[in-house]
Amino acid sequence: MDKYGKVVDFVHLLIKSSYEKTNSVNFVDATCGNGFDTLFLCKVAGSSGHVMAFDIQEQAIERTKTLLETNLSYKNYEIIKDSHELIDIYLKEKIDAALFNLGYLPYSDKKVTTKPETTVNAINKLLPFLKPNGRIFITSYISHDTGQEIKEINEFLKKLNKSDYNVVHMKIINKDNYPPELFIIENN
Repeated sequence: MDKYGKVVDFVHLLIKSSYEKTNSVNFVDATCGNGFDTLFLCKVAGSSGHVMAFDIQEQAIERTKTLLETNLSYKNYEIIKDSHELIDIYLKEKIDAALFNLGYLPYSDKKVTTKPETTVNAINKLLPFLKPNGRIFITSYISHDTGQEIKEINEFLKKLNKSDYNVVHMKIINKDNYPPELFIIENN
């Protein structure tokens, strides 16, 4: 587990406790990366659910496919090599939850990172697809762009209609080594 694995574990705990044992859930992994979040979502969704996973890097797509093929006995997923900014083109029905784990693909080119403008666009495009009480979980890191993405996500989320959405912003305050920050959007 990396030094911030506990934040990811916390997000997984929230998703599992909300959706485990629920039939026909639909999830989105907006940044599939190495595939660990996608695999987790597939297991929570079970054989009756569905997961769509996005990434722009072929390496991420291949790593995710390999992980899923070797760890699942069913296929309840679709892996899409495209930007999460274009997510609305692919979604056909409402979703229960979406997950973003921003930054760069571990063990690869650190120059290829998520960008504030595409991430905010993707979040905005996902909002109409959220089921009632549906959630978007966004784990964002400061180190890949000195916090610009966190700043722009925060500014966008502060302006969401409070009658329609609840927004939570969590961050670790006792570390000085750029820990991730977590945003949770809940559809009212």
